[in-house]
Amino acid sequence: MKVGVMGTGAIGGYFGGLLALSGVDTHFVARGKHYRAILEDGLHIVSSEKTHHVLIHVTAEPDEIGPVDLLLFCVKSYDTDYAAQIIEPMVEEDTVIISLQNGIDNQDKLSQLYGSDKVMAGTAFIEASIASPGVIAQMGKPGRIVFGELSGERTSRAEKILHLFQGAGIEVELSLDIRRVLWEKFLFICGIHGVSTLSRSPLGLVLAVPESRDLVMGVMKEVELLARRQGVNLPENAVENAMALAEGYNRNFKPSMLRDLEWRRFMELDALNGMVVKLGKQVGMETPLNHAIYACLNLENQKIANPVWAFQWEG
Repeated sequence: MKVGVMGTGAIGGYFGGLLALSGVDTHFVARGKHYRAILEDGLHIVSSEKTHHVLIHVTAEPDEIGPVDLLLFCVKSYDTDYAAQIIEPMVEEDTVIISLQNGIDNQDKLSQLYGSDKVMAGTAFIEASIASPGVIAQMGKPGRIVFGELSGERTSRAEKILHLFQGAGIEVELSLDIRRVLWEKFLFICGIHGVSTLSRSPLGLVLAVPESRDLVMGVMKEVELLARRQGVNLPENAVENAMALAEGYNRNFKPSMLRDLEWRRFMELDALNGMVVKLGKQVGMETPLNHAIYACLNLENQKIANPVWAFQWEG
């Protein structure tokens, strides 16, 4: 099976790198300093257990890869529209595209362009980041993927992809209700990423202080109520499950949105807490905690996107 990875960041680099390491014909699209470092010295995956050095085929141009059987779509959510356009040379009649992104609507955008029959949804549970150009650092437990058909069926092609991941030593689950899984992850990251980023604090500190811990749970409860308004079949203890998951993370873990803010990179805010606010308005539901997080961090996003404008006020 020929695999393409669109976006060689923490998610695409880690899981795609493990596929390549196991001998799967894997091709990567990257950009900037990260692309140049991989081109010169391969991809390094560093974890507490071991370090892998993988020589991979990487390019900045999807048309240099050509059609693939499986395409892992791993770009930031705000790049989805653009990236979905430029992967066209990698997509043919039988190509399967799996979104492994944060957010709940990326697979819908891909389906609009390529048809829902070519798209699966998925999500990754992993503590990882780009430590430096060409280097993916993974903390805590090994990463895990959950994916599934949008129809909820257990198809032969999904089974084939499941076995591909398993053969690479990747912990993976084939879900028959991937929409529910996406919302469970969405609930988790809106609470954890939102409060951690707003407070500029690692996860352990956020959970250690009662007031910030309560805020995380309050944000999650808003998402839970919204999900039920959307007809999503979340378990009754969805918030408790999310908090238990958070407790298992490394205490020094910094969510990707916090790292982006620290490095003055644009944040995935609109796809997370901003999406809660947007969908809440559509169904007439108030989401005050998510709205407060969005309002404060959106100001930071505007400053990051428009530094000259921001300087007029800060200077």
